[in-house]
Amino acid sequence: MFQTLIKTSIFWTLELAEVPGLSTVRGVDLYPPPETWLPPNCIMEVDDVLQEWTWRDQFDLVHLRQMMGSFTIPEWNKFYKQCYDNIKPGGWIEQMEGNPRVRCDDGSVPDDNSCLLFGLQCCDAADNWGRPVTWADNMKDEMEKAGFVDIHVKEYQWPIGAWAKDPILKEAGRLHYHQWTSGMEGWAMFFLTKYGVPEPWTVEEVQVLMAKVRKEIQNPRNHIYQVARRVWGRKPTAEEEEARKKTKGTEAKDKEIKAEPKDN
Repeated sequence: MFQTLIKTSIFWTLELAEVPGLSTVRGVDLYPPPETWLPPNCIMEVDDVLQEWTWRDQFDLVHLRQMMGSFTIPEWNKFYKQCYDNIKPGGWIEQMEGNPRVRCDDGSVPDDNSCLLFGLQCCDAADNWGRPVTWADNMKDEMEKAGFVDIHVKEYQWPIGAWAKDPILKEAGRLHYHQWTSGMEGWAMFFLTKYGVPEPWTVEEVQVLMAKVRKEIQNPRNHIYQVARRVWGRKPTAEEEEARKKTKGTEAKDKEIKAEPKDN
């Protein structure tokens, strides 16, 4: 029986549940899902993944995305440990996150562009809050610390606006533009008025910045984008775990031998 745990959008969860061969797909969130109909092999649950996991069966796959800013660093460490303990040997973890920093490679926007400033200020404020939104930069190392192996990293360019020539990137940019316009002021008000660096902003200061950002993202000559990073890794098989334990034991003995005082 293939067991999958999803911490992401309900729409992705529903699509995955319809993939042939997947026995059970569990979607988890802190709030009830808006959907009233679910496929018979899809279970939506309200739960806090930072609490002790009580599912009886281990999972073949744990997938999560768009979790940036959800946890403190110690909470992330605890979460990955729980993933590791509850994934079957040989099973996988996969995470996809965007980095809020705004970038430009071709010089089409100056360094003092308001979009670039907005991204940097929100990242600094999130660090000040203690829940980094740049977690995409940490995923690989933190998964390795938790014990996962065979880790892969893939990056995607995420345009803001429909300026890209590639049709797929153009469509992604068009959708991302609407995501920005619908959510950026809420982000800015939360981060900058509460945790702004070096001091919290006023509401009026945030409104002025947002007016500039709205104008700049509407300009197709501004080739700005963000980076999304996908990281996936595997829990060692039972044989690999046993071999790793033996290796650690041998290394520990070697250190003890080297630390022993030598006879004169």
